[in-house]
Amino acid sequence: MKNTLLASILFIISVSSLSAQTRERFANPTNEDRIYMLQHDTRGDAGALLDKLGSVGFGGIVTNADWHTGKSDKDFYLQNDEDFRRLDEVIRLAKDRCMGLWLYDECGYPSGSANGLTLLGHPEYEARGFAELRAGGPGTAWDKPNIFEKIIFACKDDGTPVPFSPTRAEGADRVYVVRPLFEGSHAQTCGWGPRHYPNLLDKSAIASFISCTYDKYAEKTKGFGAFEAVFTDEPSLMSGYVNCPVPMPWAYLPWTEELPEKFRQMHGRELWEDIPVLFSREERFEEGKLRFWQTVSELLNEAFFDQIEKWCATHGLAFSGHCLLEEGLAMHTPLYGNLIQQLKTFDYPGVDMLTGDPEAYKFSNTDFALASRYVGGAARMTGKTERVMVEICPIQGARESDFTFAEERGTMDLIFRAGINHINSYLSAGRLGEDFPHYSDIFGRCAYMLRGARWVGRIGMFYPIETAQGFYCPETIGVNTGARLSDAETMVEETLRTLNRQIASNGLDWTFIDAEWIREATLQGGVLSANGLSVDVVVMPAVRWLDNKTKEKLKAFEKAGGKLLWVNAKPEGEVAPLCEDPAGTLSSKVNYGLGIKADHPESLFTSIYDKDGKRMWYLINSSPTESKVKIKPGVPVQIWHTFTGEVNKKTYFVMPPYSSVFVTEITQSSGSGFSGR
Repeated sequence: MKNTLLASILFIISVSSLSAQTRERFANPTNEDRIYMLQHDTRGDAGALLDKLGSVGFGGIVTNADWHTGKSDKDFYLQNDEDFRRLDEVIRLAKDRCMGLWLYDECGYPSGSANGLTLLGHPEYEARGFAELRAGGPGTAWDKPNIFEKIIFACKDDGTPVPFSPTRAEGADRVYVVRPLFEGSHAQTCGWGPRHYPNLLDKSAIASFISCTYDKYAEKTKGFGAFEAVFTDEPSLMSGYVNCPVPMPWAYLPWTEELPEKFRQMHGRELWEDIPVLFSREERFEEGKLRFWQTVSELLNEAFFDQIEKWCATHGLAFSGHCLLEEGLAMHTPLYGNLIQQLKTFDYPGVDMLTGDPEAYKFSNTDFALASRYVGGAARMTGKTERVMVEICPIQGARESDFTFAEERGTMDLIFRAGINHINSYLSAGRLGEDFPHYSDIFGRCAYMLRGARWVGRIGMFYPIETAQGFYCPETIGVNTGARLSDAETMVEETLRTLNRQIASNGLDWTFIDAEWIREATLQGGVLSANGLSVDVVVMPAVRWLDNKTKEKLKAFEKAGGKLLWVNAKPEGEVAPLCEDPAGTLSSKVNYGLGIKADHPESLFTSIYDKDGKRMWYLINSSPTESKVKIKPGVPVQIWHTFTGEVNKKTYFVMPPYSSVFVTEITQSSGSGFSGR
């Protein structure tokens, strides 16, 4: 009896102590929880620089060896041993201050060129694409123009092959020709400046990038082991034009010499059988297009993302960074084949965010909100949720004044709601002035609460990349500056945009899931589960095509009691009706178990997590006005106010404009978030 009583007392003491430690860290986040600054230039007094960053709330930096970009600077990127000695000094000073360190892997962006070193002596590594050109038809010979390197295929309009050599085709209606990609691509038009770019489908080209950059850092930097992660910045395929509002002469698709063999391995047929449909502008789904982009996506993942992730794992680093133009699903095809496939390979998936305006985040057709959700979904599907990164780079654009403290914090709460929990910042402290330390405190608290928490919001939104792939047509104008989208791609984007807004306004949350995750998930009692993520409702946003295995899994899911909603479109032959009121249907099906009354319920966004076996709700006042909130009696909870760091049990409280709280159960819940059905 005495032993039992003593054990109970020790347990109460330990829980109380843990609670005190948790409250202290919530009130005063550690450097591990705080924002890291993207600090590419550390010349001068690095100690004073780090002290200044620490004094305003930064917990670490993302940095690199000197870029040598000055006009009078005669040194070259990664070629001077003194640069690595200098970097070692920065590492030592950061460690002395218990600040975190990430390594930035490029001189400027996009990552991959190593400021020209990757292609040095290897012109064959440059990005390449192929175009479809018209020839003279039967009875004529077509000679390759000098601007192209070679002919890879020639055929009649019906796809029948005709004789051809690398330089001449006989009797062809169409010829397919290859050349390096530069003009009009992101290699030429990115904000950093033009430079030729490697082929991200070519393992040898990326091995060169790794050798020039990653190997050099590991070899030359004594303190290399202090880096937590590598940050790669906007690598992408160059076949889709970017920032290019003027029509170019030809539309391209990505090419590597390994493409035909990889296509054969994956699909059991020849690339040439499908090549006549790849440039088709007809408004119909083409399985040949789908097969092509599935092949491209796999090649890209193997050559770039997976190859670098394996290098990082071997050297004790996490692989992180973000991709290009994540916002629009229609851009995922030309730039990555399948964006989420690439994001899943990151150890710490990441996103770029170019706005500090929560209203633009929620309502702009730029789809900032969806960009964060693609990344959050990739992290949740793979269970890689301990660090999910945002590079915040709020661009004012046409605004006359900078974003305010309230706007910046309102935007970041919405980003975190999508699954993010770590900030790498180009937002300098000076832009928020005396409010920046408060901003850093708020999101240190949010990061601390969200890390180690498992999202249990129940609603899975299908990632309809196959629909986008099967309808994609390459254009002669930039994918972000006027390229034409098919009606199917437009409908998918509009459906996702509308569903995201309606679900949030109804007090619910959702996450992306894809066909791969569905196929791999276990099914029990109408719930799909894999890697710590579970859903019992699946929404299909204007989906026009599904593979047979995914169809079968979803039918079994419905039969077992899961809810499947088709919205706005469905695959040919699908007999289930379209859901006329998806938001209302979801509200009748899903209940997060926390009764809330608020001044503006449509602006009080709710997410639900399981943390340490207890339910935790993330409440966001996404309104520019304060909101009075009352939680109904019956659920014993604590309220964690991110704005002040205060923790209490007062279930009636006022939330400032653009602010958040966490509500946590005091007693053990009856299970995961699914107990709130």
